[in-house]
Amino acid sequence: MKANISRGFRAPNISEISANGVHPGTNIYQIGNADFKPEFSVQEDVGLVYSTKRAVISVSVFNNNLTNYIFNQRLLNSNGDDSVIVAGNQTYKFQQSRANLFGGELSVDIHPVKSLHFENSLSLVYGKNKNSGINAKVQSDSNRYTPFIPPMHGISELRFDFDSKSNHIVNGFIKMQLVYYAKQDRVYLTDNTETPTAGYTLFNAGIGAGFCDKQGKTIFNLYFMGNNLFDVAYQDHLNRLKYFEPYPDDPRGHGIFNMGRNFSIKLNVPLSFDAVK
Repeated sequence: MKANISRGFRAPNISEISANGVHPGTNIYQIGNADFKPEFSVQEDVGLVYSTKRAVISVSVFNNNLTNYIFNQRLLNSNGDDSVIVAGNQTYKFQQSRANLFGGELSVDIHPVKSLHFENSLSLVYGKNKNSGINAKVQSDSNRYTPFIPPMHGISELRFDFDSKSNHIVNGFIKMQLVYYAKQDRVYLTDNTETPTAGYTLFNAGIGAGFCDKQGKTIFNLYFMGNNLFDVAYQDHLNRLKYFEPYPDDPRGHGIFNMGRNFSIKLNVPLSFDAVK
């Protein structure tokens, strides 16, 4: 078991202070704030790890209180419409506020036999905005949360490891993986800074192994992976492409979606050179 109390400090970076222009790739006009003060934080966390021959379980929780927390807020004009400085780009300005971030992680690795692993992990972060920030408007619960916080998500992976030196195969594996993201509705709604994001589940799978010579030296490693095998249409809550609007008539909603079904092959050839004596 472990416990920790820590004090953190971060000076605002040059972009957060002096940005004044279009940020390439994010479809936003970014404005900095020259009046920023450094961020300070006090964090408490507790962790526990339990290990046996057949399982390893770990759990940890944390609580982090921040002053002068820096976040990005969308700007609207006096009419409540988008504040447009450059056409086609939404305008955002960095703000500061007091904030509280808290959450935890759980990891469970079950291996009933040495070659079989059932690995599971779950993580959760909540972010609370402790005041309305600079120039932020109070709109009921619209600014209760800090913006761009990942939703609860988990990964479950079943993996079988194998070797067959008689067939010149080493470090082989076959795995199936389930990735789960809950919906994120704890969002910062002031001035339409962000929008809720639907949850989704992805299924991945893969196989790979190393191939060796008679002396047991690996000649090459070959991996074949497939991600999002059921071609789920989804949007990552932290992906800024969610707020692009290239297809306004798409019935699935606004913005660009993340990658669909994807297959990849990886060939790795290790090289070694003997030193000249």
